[in-house]
Amino acid sequence: MKKIILLAVLLVIISSAGCYLCILSANPQIYPDNAYTNSLSAEYIFPFKNTSITLFVSVPASIYHGAKDTGSKYLPYTKITSREYYADFTNDPLQEEMYTQILTQTASVKHTLDLTDDEYLELLSTFVQSIHYHTKDEYRYPVETIVDQYGDCDDKSILLAGLLTRAGYDAVLLIFDEESHAAVGIKTADTTAYPDTGGYAVIETTDFSYITDRSFQFEDGSSLSSTPSVISVGTGAKTYTSGSQITVILNYRDKAASLIDRLSREGAEKTEDLDEMEDALTEYEIRLSSLDSSMQTAISAYNTYADLADSIVSQQKKLNRDLRAGKITDNAYSSEWETLNASYTEYLTKADDAYQNYTAYYAEYQKLYAEYQAYYAAYAASYTDYSSTVSEQNRHIDIYNLIITEPYNREHVYQTVLHAPALI
Repeated sequence: MKKIILLAVLLVIISSAGCYLCILSANPQIYPDNAYTNSLSAEYIFPFKNTSITLFVSVPASIYHGAKDTGSKYLPYTKITSREYYADFTNDPLQEEMYTQILTQTASVKHTLDLTDDEYLELLSTFVQSIHYHTKDEYRYPVETIVDQYGDCDDKSILLAGLLTRAGYDAVLLIFDEESHAAVGIKTADTTAYPDTGGYAVIETTDFSYITDRSFQFEDGSSLSSTPSVISVGTGAKTYTSGSQITVILNYRDKAASLIDRLSREGAEKTEDLDEMEDALTEYEIRLSSLDSSMQTAISAYNTYADLADSIVSQQKKLNRDLRAGKITDNAYSSEWETLNASYTEYLTKADDAYQNYTAYYAEYQKLYAEYQAYYAAYAASYTDYSSTVSEQNRHIDIYNLIITEPYNREHVYQTVLHAPALI
């Protein structure tokens, strides 16, 4: 938790009767610094439902600088243990105009958007959650948080509690000493209340989150688990009644996270299997390509030898014509015919060998191609299964992302979850 500033003035009176210790103290209170006569402004733009909200707040600089003065933050000894100083920080009367400005503008938004009381509470919570998180060592007044446009869990919770109580809600501060954390509590009549708080559900202020969601995690991965101190800072009677919807949303979120993780692991395994199958298919394709090349070579050789054999036949026909025309002797004819016939036989033999090679390559190609087709069919089935897994994962991821990114759109998220695919 933050530093607590103490004011202790010791007056020592020495007399014959002894020594007496007197401790003077004062409550935290803003003392305006009238050296500042201007005003300080802050503009806030934040999402809510399916729109964007703009708030403009202006405060006297004298009040802001008076709040920043450490003298305004002195705490009496009597309040250190009672925690009443939270009400002093929340309810200093010099901040009422600031609260009024914010609530006037948000009330106009409520009317324009026709918000229910639960939705209006969510609007105020979203506004405070949208303020940049940044921590300081000491407690700060809401007016400082508004003007500086940043705060930590204490600062933002004090501000939200002040807004909610003034808007008529039964809201308190929840101080978790063991976790050094602060949040706001809102009265609820359902099971979403934080244990041992008297029926108050948690409103986390550090970032956008659903009302009642207490799954907030610290940097070390731990969550809220201790029993908080319940600090009253105002009065109000309105409660939060949409906790059952939040329960449905958060249950879906948690189950979806588990399913997405399982599908991610399955997808990774299937990706590995597909990679192996793709490597095998590549090997098949390399071998098929090699066989196809061998077949083309064999066909080319066959055609070459067939052409050579045909050329021998043409030469033999010419030789026969020359013999009939008496252009060549019988002995010369016989000698040349034998030479041509030997070449013809050789070319036919080589053509036959080439054809036999082609036939063997073709048979091997056909067998390998059948294996390739069967393996590719198995690959296609595996890829379809993988695609189905990825598609299912993506469907749940889309809804999960909506849940975790738009807690300020509770009704829409709830309806989306109601119509979402079943989580198996």
